[in-house]
Amino acid sequence: MSSGFDFDHEVNREGTHSVKYDGRQSTFGKSDVIPVWVADMDFAAPPAVTRALAERAAHPIYGYTLFPDSLYEALLGWMQRRHGWTIQRDWIVMCPGVVPSINAAVMAFTQLGESVIIQPPVYFPFFSAVTQTGRKLIQNPLHLENGRYTIDFDHLEQCARDAHLLLLCSPHNPVGRVWHPAELERLLRSQQI
Repeated sequence: MSSGFDFDHEVNREGTHSVKYDGRQSTFGKSDVIPVWVADMDFAAPPAVTRALAERAAHPIYGYTLFPDSLYEALLGWMQRRHGWTIQRDWIVMCPGVVPSINAAVMAFTQLGESVIIQPPVYFPFFSAVTQTGRKLIQNPLHLENGRYTIDFDHLEQCARDAHLLLLCSPHNPVGRVWHPAELERLLRSQQI
């Protein structure tokens, strides 16, 4: 399947205040390391995105902005076409990023002092979203079996006895797993979680 996009064109990001490239010296004490330590894009944005941003940036005032109907329509259409899901507009809550969303979920679905399960190794904000919001951290470490990470369901069920929430990372960062439908169905079937 061809996307019509050139994934072979390299873009030099050095000198652009890039955390991934320009932050190597401050992070590692040297700048000649391969920057695979942060999930940051190395491909140019699609031309349509660049054009839309340039058009918006051409207006001289950058005030508060509403989410246009076209954004909701695009999301509703994508969910229907891609996943066969019919969702309602009022189910959608716009968030400024992944990390604020993780924190919001922890605060929305648990109370102070309640327990939240995470599955390390996992994106480090999962830890702080639990500990910095006054919740108790429960770890259900993933198992490395034959070069592939798996969920320890027996241990997860033990953890779930004292937990109020599981933060599931999928696709999992940093192990790269997209959980199979059977794994997700097992999570849903569990009476404990």
